[in-house]
Amino acid sequence: MFPEPLAERQSNGGRRAGGRLEVLSMAWPLAVGMLSFTLMGVADTVLMGRVSTAAQAGVGLGTVMLFVLISFFRGLITGAQSVVAAADGAGDRDRVARAGGAGLVLGLATGGVATLALEACRRWLLPEMLEDPAVVVQADAFLRVAAFYPLLALTAHGLLAGVQGLGDTRARMWASWWGNLTNVALDLVLIFGLGPFPRLEAQGAALATLIGTGVMIGIYAWRYRRLLGRPRLPGRAVLRDALSLGLPAGTQQLFMSSAFLLTTLFLAQSGKVHLAANQVLIQVLSVSFLPGFGIGEGTGILVGRYLGAGQRDVAMAAIRSGRFLALSVMGVCGVFFAVAGGWLGSLFSPDPAVQQLVASLLRIAAIFQLFDAVAMVHLCVLRAAGDTRFSLVVTTACAWGITVPAAWLLGAYAGFGAPGAWVGVTVEIIALAALTTWRMSGMASGRVGRMDLLLGRKAVPA
Repeated sequence: MFPEPLAERQSNGGRRAGGRLEVLSMAWPLAVGMLSFTLMGVADTVLMGRVSTAAQAGVGLGTVMLFVLISFFRGLITGAQSVVAAADGAGDRDRVARAGGAGLVLGLATGGVATLALEACRRWLLPEMLEDPAVVVQADAFLRVAAFYPLLALTAHGLLAGVQGLGDTRARMWASWWGNLTNVALDLVLIFGLGPFPRLEAQGAALATLIGTGVMIGIYAWRYRRLLGRPRLPGRAVLRDALSLGLPAGTQQLFMSSAFLLTTLFLAQSGKVHLAANQVLIQVLSVSFLPGFGIGEGTGILVGRYLGAGQRDVAMAAIRSGRFLALSVMGVCGVFFAVAGGWLGSLFSPDPAVQQLVASLLRIAAIFQLFDAVAMVHLCVLRAAGDTRFSLVVTTACAWGITVPAAWLLGAYAGFGAPGAWVGVTVEIIALAALTTWRMSGMASGRVGRMDLLLGRKAVPA
């Protein structure tokens, strides 16, 4: 039922434990899967830009609202994945199965809560967020159909916690590809009304996303059953440990995404061109961000596994390898963004004003690519080691202490719009890279990490 033991997996392919090849073998399916998954958002952004700038801005705002609503719960579920990885390294298969069950229970429960929260936000918050009625209408149409997306997305994430915690990163890759292909095909049909189907525009984009996510759930459920068997109830101890690790991670995601939503609202005051250009920038950046984050996730899985096995020196080697790979990928992307910004903008929008603004934003984004690579790997590793409270403090302080004030001061008050806001983001990322690098110094000595929660209070290695 379970994969082969840790010692056998370490020797497969002659890869050095903690080396770049091992990290790469763990990370590349995640990177490819995340990159393909983000194409769902890219497809929606590109196609809605062909409908109208207001439609592109409205769907973009609706997507940000969905992201904010599920961000806390997704972070909460990651605690179960960390427990699975550490228990796998320690060879505790009963704890692995229970931690996988914790992920599924949390995914279903939080999905229901997030779905109710989305409906409340759509009815009472959305009309107060913007002054442009055309954008509000498009966002409302999108969110009406996407009402059950939080339930589907968090259920998928709950299944993924057990699968990915065991090191099966290819399941995410294949699920993302098939889900994305479904979404893109249906986007073309439902947004523009090809053949016998009516033209649904924003509602069509939402419906395509729902069906694509359903395809992903099916693949995750099949893989979960193959690796962990029938879902098991987590039990009080395992659920407590998963929540203790996940609660700070979820709160971190909530505060960061809330800061991002507030920044988006500041940008909305600058007009639909700035809002649309910001959405385009986010989709372009995901081409580098998500592969980089995939490398960070893969590194974190290995670090959690090696810490669980008591091999801290190998865990540190994996951190160095992951950092090198992320710097390489995101550095190349940064150079490309700087020289091809205008062309990239033209792919997403026919509006010359949006294209010009996207080119300016990409030149700013090129500056922080290397810092973002370092920060992402370190934050994923800290979460895998159970150091979620530190991550919560530094990410919240940087987001709310730097980006939000900068977005208001430079973006809204001074009138620079999106470029002013993204200058603040750049400063935030540089600060995160510096603070997490300092925190890494405590990993080697064992001062950083919560093995009592990862392995259970009675199973902490000496």
